[in-house]
Amino acid sequence: MDNIINIIKNSTPLIDLRAPVEFIKGAFPSSVNIPILNNNQRAQVGTKYKNKGSNAAERLGFNLLKNERNEKVQVWKKFINKNPTTYLYCMRGGKRSQIAKSWLSDDGINVPIINGGYKALRNTAIGILNSVKEDEKKWVILAGRTGTGKTDILKDLKSAIDLENLAMHKGSAFGGLLQEQPTTINFENNLASEYIKHNSNILFLEDESQRIGKLIIPNIWYRKMKESKIIIIDLSLEERIINIAKEYVYDPLENGLSKKNLNKLLQSSLLKIRKRLGLMLYNDISIKIQNILINSYEISHEEWIEELLVNYYDPMYDYQLETKKNRCLLRSNKSEVINFLIQIEANQSF
Repeated sequence: MDNIINIIKNSTPLIDLRAPVEFIKGAFPSSVNIPILNNNQRAQVGTKYKNKGSNAAERLGFNLLKNERNEKVQVWKKFINKNPTTYLYCMRGGKRSQIAKSWLSDDGINVPIINGGYKALRNTAIGILNSVKEDEKKWVILAGRTGTGKTDILKDLKSAIDLENLAMHKGSAFGGLLQEQPTTINFENNLASEYIKHNSNILFLEDESQRIGKLIIPNIWYRKMKESKIIIIDLSLEERIINIAKEYVYDPLENGLSKKNLNKLLQSSLLKIRKRLGLMLYNDISIKIQNILINSYEISHEEWIEELLVNYYDPMYDYQLETKKNRCLLRSNKSEVINFLIQIEANQSF
């Protein structure tokens, strides 16, 4: 297990020999999928194994690959030449790893296999995530109303882990506008990888609900977050409106997203919170977004963003902050909060 922990910690290059359908469900950040069997071949071998046993399945596998061996070896060699510390793995460190290692050995290249394969890597990742209940790190949660720029502040701190970046989602109903989130397994594997590399005695995290888009923060992490000290940043409504408009409207448009597609994305996100907004507020904001982006009305985006903040996000977040005030180390403006965070990081204590 110690060897696998070091492999994850050091971002050791990995060749994942599993079929693409297996890889897409979950892998590790330093792995590349160069499969020995494609999806169709894997399915055929699996059926043969089920009906005729392991020997028949192995013969079929070799038969399917008889004209592909050289091509596969060359692709593996190209990666290994660029990454000499590479390890191989399949699902459990079995036949596929042994065959690939043997073929490479015949070509004069000796590559180690991860004993236990992906299963061992995955179990190690789960162990890393669960280890937070015994660690002695001091967790500090940066909190504040929507639009206070918490994520940007944490990006400048070496002791922070950016959960939203790992989840590829900004946390709110509008947070998944422009990218597909990873699978739950990939999110957890990536989080474990970040955590095992975290060398500070202080861990900064952003205040989150347990769900980030479609993903769930592991229970043991979320429980610890709820028990940790918090720092609250205060920012004026006007500044927060500017931040949100830039992040969710103006930046996407400047990056080439059409007004039509932005309207679809914003309307879809708004629809997710329709019940909590109430029909009247939902309709009002929905119509304003469409009038600006589609009908070219002279209305500012800041207007509907303010409605959303004042009538929905702020009351909800203020209630949540009230329940956390007994854990608060500091509540202040952006400048004082940043200076305090820098001081905590430098001193490794609070």
